[in-house]
Amino acid sequence: MTTVYIIRHAEAEGNVYRRCHGQYDSLLTPRAYEQLPYLAGRFEQAPLDAVYASDLFRARTTAKAVAQAHGLSVEIRPVLREIDMGDWEDLPWAELPRLWPEQYAVWRARPWEAVPPHGESVMQAGRRMFDGVRGLVRENEGGQFAVVTHGSAIRGALTIAHGLAPEQMGEIGWGDNTCVAKIEFDGPDSWQVVYENDASHLPQQLSTFAAIGWKDNKGVPVTPQLWFRRADPLDAKDAEKIVSYMRELHRNAYGTDKNLDPDALLADAARAQRMSPRSVSFGCLETGEEAALVYLKTFWEEEPDVGLVGGFCIDEAYRGSGLSGQILGQAISVYRQLGRRYLCAHVAAENERAKGFYHKFAFAQRGTYEDENGLHYRMFKQIGID
Repeated sequence: MTTVYIIRHAEAEGNVYRRCHGQYDSLLTPRAYEQLPYLAGRFEQAPLDAVYASDLFRARTTAKAVAQAHGLSVEIRPVLREIDMGDWEDLPWAELPRLWPEQYAVWRARPWEAVPPHGESVMQAGRRMFDGVRGLVRENEGGQFAVVTHGSAIRGALTIAHGLAPEQMGEIGWGDNTCVAKIEFDGPDSWQVVYENDASHLPQQLSTFAAIGWKDNKGVPVTPQLWFRRADPLDAKDAEKIVSYMRELHRNAYGTDKNLDPDALLADAARAQRMSPRSVSFGCLETGEEAALVYLKTFWEEEPDVGLVGGFCIDEAYRGSGLSGQILGQAISVYRQLGRRYLCAHVAAENERAKGFYHKFAFAQRGTYEDENGLHYRMFKQIGID
């Protein structure tokens, strides 16, 4: 008998930024690093002979937490990767029904047969990953090992492992981050699923599902989700909205907007968009209503590996609705595409709300910055993937 534990990686950017991350390589979140000791503790007494992982950062980093307690190294197997989401990679989930309405409708209603443009289906990913696991069973006959992989691949693999038809995939449900499935193999062609989607090692306050508002493991998040459209500084209506958001940001940060120059702001916004059209964008709700502004100073080149935030602002009516991670995710997406390794924000020393935001997302202070508005803390977050 060969025992295999199939583990979903800890919480990653796509899970909380609400972006489509299949084979897109992303980092873990601060909550993930709180989840990992509980996952490692679960396996402390398990006599593991080996630990395998997908080559994506979120899986291999999760695997290290399990392997270290056993003095094992993590063995990388690209076959264990997540589903290839093709043209959908790194887009906000809320953007997909706008750009690919027919394909996304299939993804929601008949996910077992949905194939993103230039990607693969959940069942194709599940078959690929499960065949990889069966290959590892041949290598480790009679032993026990752990495999750290990804949510969609696990769901497809468990559908196959249970002998279900693809259209019965919904019976499997989604597993929370760090959830575990145990499968016992009597050779690579005979197996029994002992349990699945088990995250009982996690305290409720560290559950990703709970944090992002999932009703249950077969539902969808109930928090609002944003799609982003380019904010055009040359369009009068958009320009007025950009200035309005930045006035609000200045008043919250400094108590006054007297140092805000609308003409200079709009000129800088246009300059930023020549570097990337996504530099200044509105975060929009399903209705099309603007709920947030993301302004990135992509023209700033004083530190070539650093991307500077010009401003984040959420409409007052939607603060506390789970949008902050999504606007941060948009900024990271833009700057990672531009090759920056760090994201930096200059936070007014008296702006407690902003300091709370950046601390929540694990920014660290490195020095100060002073301008006509006073003293600012320079807050940094690594976004480059090692």
